[in-house]
Amino acid sequence: PDCHTLEPPRKNGEIWKVDSCTNATCSNGNVTYSSTQCKPQEPPNCENGRTPVKVFDDAGCCFTYHCECSCNGWSGNYITFDGKNYNIQENCSYILVQEINTEYDFKVVIDYHDCDSDPSSFCPQSLSITYKSNEVVLTQKSTADGITNVVFLAKKHIFPAFKNADFVITSTGLEITVDIPDIEAQVTYTGTSFSIDLSSTLFTNNTEGLCGTCDNSKENDCRSPSGQIQDCSVTSHNWLDPNKKCEVPPTPATTTSPPTTPQSICKPAICEIMSSQVFEECHKVVPPQPFVHCCTSDVCKSSTTGCSSLQAYASACANMGICINWRTSTNGTCVCTCPKSKVYMPCGPFVEQTCNLRYNQKYMGLLQHSTSKLTEGCFCPAGTTLFSTSSGVCVKSCDCTGPDGNPKMINETWETNCQQCMCDGDTLSVQCKPVTCPTPNPAPCDSPGYEIVNKTDGCCKSQQCEPKNVCVHNNTEYQPGSIVPTNNTCEACLCGSKLDPGTKLHAVDCIPVHSDVFQGQDYQTVPGQCCGKCVKTSCVVSLPGNITHTISVGFGNVTC
Repeated sequence: PDCHTLEPPRKNGEIWKVDSCTNATCSNGNVTYSSTQCKPQEPPNCENGRTPVKVFDDAGCCFTYHCECSCNGWSGNYITFDGKNYNIQENCSYILVQEINTEYDFKVVIDYHDCDSDPSSFCPQSLSITYKSNEVVLTQKSTADGITNVVFLAKKHIFPAFKNADFVITSTGLEITVDIPDIEAQVTYTGTSFSIDLSSTLFTNNTEGLCGTCDNSKENDCRSPSGQIQDCSVTSHNWLDPNKKCEVPPTPATTTSPPTTPQSICKPAICEIMSSQVFEECHKVVPPQPFVHCCTSDVCKSSTTGCSSLQAYASACANMGICINWRTSTNGTCVCTCPKSKVYMPCGPFVEQTCNLRYNQKYMGLLQHSTSKLTEGCFCPAGTTLFSTSSGVCVKSCDCTGPDGNPKMINETWETNCQQCMCDGDTLSVQCKPVTCPTPNPAPCDSPGYEIVNKTDGCCKSQQCEPKNVCVHNNTEYQPGSIVPTNNTCEACLCGSKLDPGTKLHAVDCIPVHSDVFQGQDYQTVPGQCCGKCVKTSCVVSLPGNITHTISVGFGNVTC
């Protein structure tokens, strides 16, 4: 009989899918269920020491085991995808990973700069991530709060969290994470360390560079671009970025060293922290041995603290969802200093909420996911909220945003674009109205040489009585350089270029006129008046032969 009670009814012997992993069969009026049969799988032994992960098929029913492709680097130390570790110290740019056969146009380059020969010195590094011809650069800059991680996309400075069609970029202040969802790639950067995690499904047997070939074999991790297997220290020079300058030190000559006295084994206590109970939870997913080895080498051969090794291991653990509060176990050696407005948290969210609601909504999925992935960073203190990712300011309440993008408190007022604005406490919004200007009330301006001038002082207009560019004489205006008539025939007057400090008008300049016409007269100034006068002081006598003599009054009893 058929299965008539089903909706829709099924014929006897009919098989249909209940879900992607379950089939149903109508058998004599009854329904039987059967699950998809999967081949038994044995977990492989991963060369990098990590626990194999289950990778399910497209239907999500059956899985196979894969070894993760995870590459780490810090302070010149490298751990390849398959767990091989080595060290190089040069001021060069290297290709960390690129595809042997290009499928996704994916590449990561590391650029060391401003590094000296002292391995104990701070040596910043930049990462360049290329995907589909788009470049993300992770680097550092010096600010008032110290060294800060920064992100550039297509040479434009961006502020995480950030998301577009290709990249999802987040930051905790101490650590930047770049995810490329389409190819299941993740790059983590702290300024002094990095990690690159790739999908073994997409990249197995198709990676090359300093991170090696992801194929669960250490034997071919240090290979040249031509495929030749070499020593890692030699192979590194084959992966120099051809677009960057590099100063490779000369290879030292081989010499025979005299027998040395056996030295005591160097086992720095700070490096042993990674093998201790502090990191015990992480040991089962990320083996500490390669990190301990590099840490021991750094500390024993130089004056480094070992903190960068611990930070690199803690970051690798965080990428696996295990957050370790490790800095408190270093006796103050590896203290993290945050900007004054923020506090250090060993296990904070990798996306911090802000006062921007649209920002929070856009990254809500990341915010929810961040509850399962915690990592160290600098965050706003309890009771405060990050105002915006670009400002980095922590505020007690998300009130208003000013025109400069900075926060404004309730009832705070300011002026912008001739608007008087206030952060309204009821609506938590910015309310503005035009600036109130006084009614223009100019002073009387009817004197010669003065005029009314319209002026704008900020947002308001005003009228002022100001002097013209003229001279004034006998209530008449004269332009600079023009003749000013005077009743005194003993002088010539012009409108000068200098200003009268009292009236601010141009001053009249007068000079005595010397001519025979005025023989027998002297020019005398008159107190309180602009011009003086000519006073007759001598007699002028004309003699035969057109000879003229001037005789002072009273000389020789001469009377004019």
